Amino acid sequence: MSLRDYLVGLQASYDTVALRAPVATAGAQARLRAQATAVQALTHWCLQGAVPRVRQRMLVGTLRGATGAEAQALASWADAFARQIDGGMRLDAMSTQVQALAWRLRVKVNDARPWRNRLPSDPWDAGWALSAPAALRQLQTAWMPRRPTLVLADAADHAALRLALTALWQRHDQFRHPVRWLWVGAGADLPAVPGQLVARFGLVPVTPP
Repeated sequence: MSLRDYLVGLQASYDTVALRAPVATAGAQARLRAQATAVQALTHWCLQGAVPRVRQRMLVGTLRGATGAEAQALASWADAFARQIDGGMRLDAMSTQVQALAWRLRVKVNDARPWRNRLPSDPWDAGWALSAPAALRQLQTAWMPRRPTLVLADAADHAALRLALTALWQRHDQFRHPVRWLWVGAGADLPAVPGQLVARFGLVPVTPP
């Protein structure tokens, strides 16, 4: 790896043209605890073939809500899971800005060290794929993961986002980091290419306390 590649990795930033960062909401940790089985299954799916070395650069899955649940509740749960895997919840729990800054710096340095074996606890990037014309162009032609990335895709927007998924698959051999594409919602169990296995995950009904 050249010095230039190292510096590029060190300077890479979150692509806000292509992705929208997950939203922090109250009660997120409680929602994850209530769906511990789904959290465990999704985490295993994200990490398989991703640590300690990349063996599976791109996988596709789908997440459905509990029967009768509203779409917004599922989206909020997906936000919570994404903020867990991207380290957002860890940052929230840090007591000082200095502590948070030191953690961010350590993550950036690790991202730029391809010889380092990744750990299951290393933070990912995560965000919702956007379907505005500029976002689709970015996803289809230019977007590259700066670190392992979980892409959440609204199943209700599958007609536009499927094109982005197909284009990403066509380029995924060039990815330095693994990507996990997760359809969120019913009706879009769509693979990147015909015949590809789509992993399926679901939430269970939870009785309010």
